[in-house]
Amino acid sequence: MGWERIGLDGEVFTPHRYPNGLYRVADPALGDVKHHAKNQLSIRDDQIEDYLQRGFSLRMKGDVTGKVNLIPPSEIRRV
Repeated sequence: MGWERIGLDGEVFTPHRYPNGLYRVADPALGDVKHHAKNQLSIRDDQIEDYLQRGFSLRMKGDVTGKVNLIPPSEIRRV
């Protein structure tokens, strides 16, 4: 099982694992600065669901462009 987001153009985004083996989430309470690296938390894959349920956005990578974006939980689905 995993997580994905399908973009309007059909590109599939999946959670981006950083070189340290962790994923990054951002607290929506931080507003316009949540996307700054210093404001993000590193988490394990088994913690993703909990953070999504709490409203945190997740860094995800596109399968075509390779671009890493911060995706809100409302756009992410379990697969």
